[in-house]
Amino acid sequence: MNGHSKIRNKGIANIFSQMGLVEAWGSGIKRILNAAEEYGLSKPRFQEFDNMFRVELFRSSFPMTNGKENIGEASEVVWRTDLNDTQQKIIKLLSEDHQLSAVKLAEKIGVASRNIENNIKKLKEYGILIRHGSPKNGYWEIVDKDLQE
Repeated sequence: MNGHSKIRNKGIANIFSQMGLVEAWGSGIKRILNAAEEYGLSKPRFQEFDNMFRVELFRSSFPMTNGKENIGEASEVVWRTDLNDTQQKIIKLLSEDHQLSAVKLAEKIGVASRNIENNIKKLKEYGILIRHGSPKNGYWEIVDKDLQE
């Protein structure tokens, strides 16, 4: 918990590093704790025994929605404003260039492309991003224009 890493499997660690899935050694637990706090979730529980450990993660009792609600005749669309830093950077970059790939976004933001793919998936679930066309020749549409600068 103090940020010092002890590599348990050097082979897996090297492969993850080469694949770009490792952002910094010893940062995983801190990032897990920060993510839980960022999403308003209960603090994860860590258990260590022998040469193994277990992480117990908790989810919200309410399903995550894109904030759109229909209430009688006076319904209105309310957008999520609780986007994380990476999601905000994705929106900003895509507002400048609608054809950026996940790999290019990852390079510009400085995170793993898997991280970008997961955040794009969330943005699509929230109804903020829509992909038009093929993966190679398509483009992104930002549905909520208020998110663009």
